[in-house]
Amino acid sequence: MKKILLVVAIMVAVLALLALPKGQAGPGKGKSIKWKAAFIDDGTANLTGVAGFVGGVDHVNINNGLGTCEGVPYSFLELQVFTPSLIFKNMGGFLDWGNPDPADSVPFPYGFPYTTGSWPYCVANFLNDNVHPTAEYPHIILRFSTCGCDSTTDLMKMEVGKIIRVHMSLLFFSHIWGCPPNSQTFLNLNMNAHGYYKGGTPDIYIYRSSLTEWIASVDTMFDNSDYQNITFDSTSANWPVTTSDNILGQYATCDPGPVRKGKTTWTTTYHYPWAKAPLKFQIKFWQY
Repeated sequence: MKKILLVVAIMVAVLALLALPKGQAGPGKGKSIKWKAAFIDDGTANLTGVAGFVGGVDHVNINNGLGTCEGVPYSFLELQVFTPSLIFKNMGGFLDWGNPDPADSVPFPYGFPYTTGSWPYCVANFLNDNVHPTAEYPHIILRFSTCGCDSTTDLMKMEVGKIIRVHMSLLFFSHIWGCPPNSQTFLNLNMNAHGYYKGGTPDIYIYRSSLTEWIASVDTMFDNSDYQNITFDSTSANWPVTTSDNILGQYATCDPGPVRKGKTTWTTTYHYPWAKAPLKFQIKFWQY
C-alpha cells in the first residue's frame, strides 16, 4: 500500500509536465496494445538497460497515446521504470552549465544523495554511481513525443522505413518542492531535448522499422539553438521543458512574506540549474 501511495503522489506531481492521456487501443475493439522495450547497446552508448522491459510486468509501464501541447496535437511513446534497471556509463564531458545554487556553497546543498560535488559534477556522480531508479528517485519516465517537432501527430501511423524528429524527456523525480522550507533537499532532474538537425539526420528521432517496431535514437549535446532562451528562475513549479534543451535540475527556495492572520506567508522561487553533456543511446519498442 505504501508503494501505491508513493506512486500516486509522484504522478500528481508530474501530471502537469507530462499531460498523460489515456492509452491507445490496439487493433480490434477493446483490444489493448502490449508493449516490450529493450536498449540497443552498440558499445558507444552511455545509457543502457540491464534487461528487456515488458509493459505491465515487473514494475514497468510502456505507454503510447495522443495529447495536445499548447493546442497542437502530438503523439508519445514512453517507458516508465520503478525498479533499478537503467545504467549510465561514463556520463560526463560537461561543456557548459549555469544557474547554480545562489549561495554558491560547497558541497552543493541541493544536490543528489551520496554526492558531494558541485553542479554539474554531482549530476555525473549521481547518474554513474547508481543503477536507476534509486530509493530516493523511485520512478523514472523516458518519453519521446512529437510535441514541438515534426508535423506527424501519431507515431502509430508512421510509414514503415520513415524517420521523424522527436522530443525526449528523461525525468528523475524525487519529491515536490514547497514552502515553508523542509529537510528534503534532493534535486529533481529532467534531461530534456528537442531533435536538432546537425546534418541529414536529427540528433533525436524515431525510426519505424516494421509494422510492430519503433526504434528511438538519441545522440545529443542538448544544444538545439531554438530552445535556449529561457528564464531559469521562476515562481512557477512548471518545468521549462517546452522551451529548454538542457539537463535541468529543480529546487526551490523560500522567502518569508507578510504575516497574515498571525501566520507567516512564503514566496517560493523555483530554480533550474542547467548543464549540457553528451547523451547517446537507442531503445527499441515493439508490440506483441
